[in-house]
Amino acid sequence: AALYGEKVAMSASRMDQYQSCHFAYFLRYGLGAKDRRPAGFHAPEYGTFVHFVLETVLREVRAQGGVARVSQEAVQACTARAVEDYVARELGGMEHQTPRFRYLFRRLERNVRAVVDNVVAELQASDFQPVLFELGFGPGKELPPVEITEGGVTLRISGFVDRVDGWVKDGRLYLRVVDYKTGRKSFDLTEIWNGLGLQMLLYLFTLEEKGAERYGRETVPAGVLYLPAREAVVQGSRSMDEVQRRREADAELKRRGLVLDDPEVVEAMEPLGPEGARFLPLRVSARTGAISGDALVSAERLGRLKIHTQRILEEIGRELAAGSIAAD
Repeated sequence: AALYGEKVAMSASRMDQYQSCHFAYFLRYGLGAKDRRPAGFHAPEYGTFVHFVLETVLREVRAQGGVARVSQEAVQACTARAVEDYVARELGGMEHQTPRFRYLFRRLERNVRAVVDNVVAELQASDFQPVLFELGFGPGKELPPVEITEGGVTLRISGFVDRVDGWVKDGRLYLRVVDYKTGRKSFDLTEIWNGLGLQMLLYLFTLEEKGAERYGRETVPAGVLYLPAREAVVQGSRSMDEVQRRREADAELKRRGLVLDDPEVVEAMEPLGPEGARFLPLRVSARTGAISGDALVSAERLGRLKIHTQRILEEIGRELAAGSIAAD
């Protein structure tokens, strides 16, 4: 009752925390309790580093005419500039860092370069190309927050999308949302159904609704993909050749998520040959050529997920209004 008539701003990560445990949400965002952190280059800093380099390189490549017109050498030069820019702006240079820090950072740099090469290779083979980077949802951002009023409380969910890729076919704009994940978290439909990890779907459905106004054409949700932007640790022998090594690395960097079950959309994302998919979480039958995989989702099923996410938001609004902080 104390929250009646209030407007609650909530990021997607806060929403996940609330769905995971109401009491943990209260401790962190109500009382402001924080974990103690030792000094060092932590996962959040690595995530910022990866995001910065990927966005910088892809923006520069697009300005130079797109991935199809830029050489591998030019991509590597863009990556080197992005890394040095990050070091200068965020770390204040390397001169004052310890030898151990410099060594660890250069290891991370090799990881990031491998991820950049993988992303560029994917876009070179795809009709889907980046149309937006760091798209913001919320007050003062490119798109309004996802908003719902329930139980006298207005819930406003804001956040960012790492990348939005688009493809135009027959006058319709097909959009997919791409999220860079530096940890081990993967796309889990069971978690989605239980109200966790809704961010990507929420933003995809918002883009669908706002697409005609923003792009001047009908927009169609084509999927959501997690890109594991982390080190691809390959287990193998010294005798492993480059083809086998790349195959093992690709398996570590394969995307996770949902892809619209439409043959033309799948082909536009990645042409699939007898060897199957290099980037998408799909399989190709060697005998029949049929495409399969848990990631394939029909337009009807996406519609059901859209209705379900709306119900989850309504439930969160009611529980916030009731002041629920149960340790559940």
